Formats: sequence, C-alpha cells, structure tokens
Amino acid sequence: MRYDFAVIGDPIEHSKSPFLFNKIWSEHIMNKQFTYCRINVNKDQLEDFLKKTHLIGFNVTAPLKEFIIPYLSKLTPAAEKIKAVNTVVKVGNQWHGHNTDGDGFWDMFSANISGPKKNSDICILGNGGAARAVTYSLNERGYKGVVLCRSKKGNFVWPEILFRSIKKMKASAVIQCTTLGMHPATENRPLCPIWKGEDMPLAIDLIYNPNKTKFLLEMESLGCKTLGGSQMLTFQAKKAWEYWANVLNIPHI
Repeated sequence: MRYDFAVIGDPIEHSKSPFLFNKIWSEHIMNKQFTYCRINVNKDQLEDFLKKTHLIGFNVTAPLKEFIIPYLSKLTPAAEKIKAVNTVVKVGNQWHGHNTDGDGFWDMFSANISGPKKNSDICILGNGGAARAVTYSLNERGYKGVVLCRSKKGNFVWPEILFRSIKKMKASAVIQCTTLGMHPATENRPLCPIWKGEDMPLAIDLIYNPNKTKFLLEMESLGCKTLGGSQMLTFQAKKAWEYWANVLNIPHI
C-alpha cells in the first residue's frame, strides 16, 4: 500500500515540507511506501481539490489555514480553539483537521529561549492562521499580550489592535506571524511600532526563507535578540507526522 501526502498553499514553491518529511521518514521501516509533494491550491479551488485528490493526508500553509475549515467534517480540540488548520487526514470519506503550529512554535520557543516573564506583554504581528496558533499556545501557558493587525477578524484570545492606532509600545517579545518578507519578496516587512522602555523585545519571525528576514535584521540593528522560523517548521512537521500515524495506524518509526 502507498501513502500519499502533500502540502497545499498559494504560492507553494517555497515550501520545505517535502524535504522535512523525507528526512523524518528516511529511516522508517515503511519509507518506500510514503510520498510527499507540493500542490498549488488557491481558496477557490479547495472544495474541488478535496473531492478529487488521491491524498490520504496533507499539510496546509498560507493563505488556506482558515479558509479550509468549512470544508472539513471534524476538527481536533486544538484546531477548534485556534480556528486554523495546518494538518488534514482522510478518515473514511471524511476530512479531519488538526493544528500542529502551536505546539511546533512552543517547542522552538522553549528549546531556544528562557522566555519573557508571564506577566509581561507579548506583541503578535498579524492575525492570520499562524498568529492564531501562536497566540493560543502562549495563552494556554499563561502568557498575555496583544495582536497588531491591519483589520480585525475577531475570535482571538488576546485583544486585536490596529497598526495605525499604535505609535509606541513596550513588549518583552514581538513575534512576526505574517508572510511579509518571505522569499522572493524579501524586502517586505510588517509595520512596527516604536519600541519603548529600557529593554528591547526578543524578536521572532516565523518565516524560514530567508533565514533572516528584513524584519529580523532591523530588529537586530536595534539591539534585539532574534530567532527565525526554521526550527518551528521542523517541530510542527514532526507533530503532523505523529497525528497522521496515530489516525492511520502507521508505526511512527
């Protein structure tokens, strides 16, 4: 039996997921039975894609993490709370959705950084699917903060604040959750307030290509410690594989 997986998004050429999963599976006893590829799917093609695809599971990247939810039959508790999906599996004739971004972020965060104190404010840039996962993960662990965005979407556990309404703010960490600055448009970056206070915030960018985005380079120039998103990608991929393996009754190794 062959198990076909993929990652979908629009655009999708930049995705490193095929490399990551082939690495995860490299020593698996069934590795010859697994395939993984990139498939470009936009939001208007989702319904047709789900009806026709031969895949048994797939990952979801920007900008589809929220758009895909109405087409799924079931969500895991994590996906329900985050309101975004990055991992999908076929169960019978139904598609079930899960989210591994929150746990992937936390594994990266806790592996590299002692972390800001829980009574300090964290600033999230953007309010898409990745921002929902990061906010949920931090909130579950007792952190508090705000979400800066261009327009409010609602259903966040932290307050959404419009970029244009904030000129200066203090934060212990700022986490860049948009796609601005991702290859090939590497000169882009999100709007940022002026950081006030004696201590500059820790700066994290979830983008993994390039390793250091324009946002991170500018934050470094201000004296911030920085962290890119490549490790998060690896951690969330491992969580996605664990989910697929459990649902499909495949040995993990």
